[in-house]
Amino acid sequence: MKKTLIIAFEGIDGSGKGVQLKEASERLSRKGYRVGVLDFPVYDSFFGKEIGIFLSGKEETTASNMDVKSMSLWYAMDRWLAFKNTDLSVYDIVLLNRSTLSNAVYQSNRTCDEKKRDLIAWIHELEYGILEIPKPDLFIVFDVTTDNSRRNVSLKGHRDYVGDSADVYEKNRELLDKVRQGYIEAAKHFDNVWLLDCTVDGRMRPIEEIAEEIERRIESLINQKR
Repeated sequence: MKKTLIIAFEGIDGSGKGVQLKEASERLSRKGYRVGVLDFPVYDSFFGKEIGIFLSGKEETTASNMDVKSMSLWYAMDRWLAFKNTDLSVYDIVLLNRSTLSNAVYQSNRTCDEKKRDLIAWIHELEYGILEIPKPDLFIVFDVTTDNSRRNVSLKGHRDYVGDSADVYEKNRELLDKVRQGYIEAAKHFDNVWLLDCTVDGRMRPIEEIAEEIERRIESLINQKR
């Protein structure tokens, strides 16, 4: 391949991104591709530890009451540090569990409608322009209903940054509804944002079925880039 292909797995919390990222990594590796994975936030990193604290809601300043630009900066710096410490050239494909799109969609939906567009532009300039974080070639948005999201989050079990509870964004149904709509709008406006319907009649589609669809889409993209 001419250059490292970067593919971001996106969607509201509990949409199955982590499971499908693991599936994609294993399938592509079996085909002989050198696959790297970056999972954001990086909770054991300098910036990621603080993000975990903000998301836990256990201190006075949380990811819900911090101003949107400040919260965006924490996510951006966490991503910048991870890429700074990663040599992309050793991989054919790098899979991201969340990316700049998450930052833009989540934070813009914490502000009023009149400020959304300016904030999204600011985040893009921050991450892609100032910090020079690589742009993904494809964003795969795992689309699920908020009910599915909350049900799946409840099954996650213990996580170091939040324990057995949901984080402050996962608890906020109104925010999740807005974020889901934000992802749907992004898919309408950008050719490299693929909205993948992960439910049928209100139930999650089989993991294997979704994984096969993702594999075909990635293979198609690989062939285009050769």
